Amino acid sequence: MKPGPRILIVDDDPGVIRALRGLLGDEGFTTVEARSAAEASRLLEAPDAPPALMLLDLRMPGETGLELLARLPKPLPVPVVVLSGEASPAEAVQALKLGATDFVEKPPSAERLITALRNALALGSLREERERLLDELARPGHLVGDSPAMEALRQLIARVGPSDTAVLITGETGTGKERVAQALHKASGRKGRLVAVNCAAIPATLLESELFGHERGAFSGAVARRTGRVEQAQGGTLLLDELGDMPLELQAKLLRVLETRQVERLGGTLPVTVDVRILAATHQDLTRAVKEGRFRQDLFFRLNVLPLHLPPLRERPEDLLPLARVFAAEFAGPRVTLTLAPGAEAALRAYPWPGNVRELRNVIERLNLLRGDGPLELRPDAVTAPAGTPAAAPRATLGDKSYREHVEDFERDLIRAALREGESIAGAARLLQVDRGNLYRRIKALGLPVVP
Repeated sequence: MKPGPRILIVDDDPGVIRALRGLLGDEGFTTVEARSAAEASRLLEAPDAPPALMLLDLRMPGETGLELLARLPKPLPVPVVVLSGEASPAEAVQALKLGATDFVEKPPSAERLITALRNALALGSLREERERLLDELARPGHLVGDSPAMEALRQLIARVGPSDTAVLITGETGTGKERVAQALHKASGRKGRLVAVNCAAIPATLLESELFGHERGAFSGAVARRTGRVEQAQGGTLLLDELGDMPLELQAKLLRVLETRQVERLGGTLPVTVDVRILAATHQDLTRAVKEGRFRQDLFFRLNVLPLHLPPLRERPEDLLPLARVFAAEFAGPRVTLTLAPGAEAALRAYPWPGNVRELRNVIERLNLLRGDGPLELRPDAVTAPAGTPAAAPRATLGDKSYREHVEDFERDLIRAALREGESIAGAARLLQVDRGNLYRRIKALGLPVVP
């Protein structure tokens, strides 16, 4: 029979140790004992077979249990259940603040003690799993997902991460392009920061100063020198998010920075040499933008040295559950696990996920906000449209409407979806890759409510 978890009993009373050894042995645990805090420290630091949990008395000669808890590294190396018959309420609260999982008074009933131990062990396992999942998000070149596409992406990031090559990251909105940029930066080993600029969120009149900085007096309101985002990324990585929205005149200046590795602040006379790796991300088709004259061909060639494409979530269903568990650990913490109601996995795979990974994250966050004190359960109805979203009208059958009416119905549904995801006409226009004015006119023509 496989031995049970090893419990480290820390108590200076031999009688208590004997009683606990017998009780825990009857329940399938194995025990190791320490008569002092110093001895407990040595057992915790032993490289071979560390204990799974520490059962700690607070009142001991010399160093007390509280003092031991206070000097142990945080988070604690193992879950701790405090056992004491003389501790004050303030000491019990202090023990919990120092990381103890539970507090059991002496003499404990067998049921109370065993329940506390099993809960602490389960919590320790959840913490380890949560840390593992969160570590997957942060580890260089390691992105969450079991699909072949994600495995190929991880391998490519591990290979090109240490280089200074420009990378163009493409994919639909919400697929995780910024996460890929973070992985590339961490894999690069660069000492500087990752600095991100959303080119679509900053007005064109301010974007130049935001990117390249300015000298005092360069324009009205420039009361002091300001370094731009390019200089702020010195020794690190600059991510140009939504690059397709950058104005053409700024594209020419960005190209010069890429070619010369120098930046000129607005109002400045001397160039500043920069050591910055450039990453770009966009949901737009830049090849088409080049043909339409909206994006410089020379800049596209300069950035497209290594294209990385993130497929939409609907094309990699193997990644749904791993991602959902990561988000559950992020929002609910180690005490709550994600459970699947019957039919939930099938619903996950059947839903098209127009908002991609971002939408899945929102679903898990919404579940956590609404669950109260209960479990975090994923049900089939959780992956349908959020509460408050108007239901789509029943589709008319062929012959009931004209071709034009069918097309307009489809167009209304498409624009409604873009407005919900983009949250404004400007956001919807970017998603649909159309001119904002033209989209506004179509909204009016189709009788849809106008949003800001």
